Amino acid sequence: MTKVLAAITNDSVASAVLATAHAIAHLSSGTVEALYVGDEDAAVAEAARRAGVTLHTVVGHRVDVLARAGLADEVVAMVLGAPDVALGARRADSTVLQLITMLTKPVVLVPRQSGTGPTVISRMLVPLDGTAASAAALDGLVRLAADAPVEIVVAHVYEERALPAFSDQVAHEVPAWSNEFLARNCPSAPNATLELRVGEPHEHLLDITRQCECDLVALGWSQDLAVGRAAVVRRMLADSPVPVVLIPVSGTAGSGVSGAGAGADWV
Repeated sequence: MTKVLAAITNDSVASAVLATAHAIAHLSSGTVEALYVGDEDAAVAEAARRAGVTLHTVVGHRVDVLARAGLADEVVAMVLGAPDVALGARRADSTVLQLITMLTKPVVLVPRQSGTGPTVISRMLVPLDGTAASAAALDGLVRLAADAPVEIVVAHVYEERALPAFSDQVAHEVPAWSNEFLARNCPSAPNATLELRVGEPHEHLLDITRQCECDLVALGWSQDLAVGRAAVVRRMLADSPVPVVLIPVSGTAGSGVSGAGAGADWV
């Protein structure tokens, strides 16, 4: 039996984290367990009771305890509250930032403004750049949601300089190109739909999330928060109205998930 681990690091977002964990567990036909590191907390215990989730309270070093728990074979994903500020070098010692750069499994980050969290995930946004690395992130998400009827919206954002040339038959060529892109990059999600944009990714992904009424955004990334890296990950974690799942992808150095040839500002 697979398990989704709701890691509660702040009682103010406990209910949203637990609700999101339930929604993720439904995708993977798994169960939910909650873990709180610290002294007994009545608010956390009550949130777990209302959610019908078994709560384990452990005293110890928060990052170490959560990282060990996340390594368990049966755990398919960990759900956490997102950082309360935009990511930056001064926040590099936070629990959340350490965990997302350590864990090798999907980590779902729940925005603090989300209220109670999603009760069901019916539509997911997956940005792709056409590289094997980003396609691997999609495959990881599809595997996670293999047992659920979920609509996948693929976003591909072109930089203007990398926009492919079309002839005067644009009405025919764009749909043909879109179908070929999906067939090449999304073989594991044959019913995915494609949203094309031109410009900077961070200017479009939030709009697509809202316009398509997505319940979850999935980003493949290299787990590198060095200066100049992961700009889109930072922006989405700061501003996304819905949970963001970060899927670690190895071998992404030099690949851009922000559009053809865009480089490292995403991953």
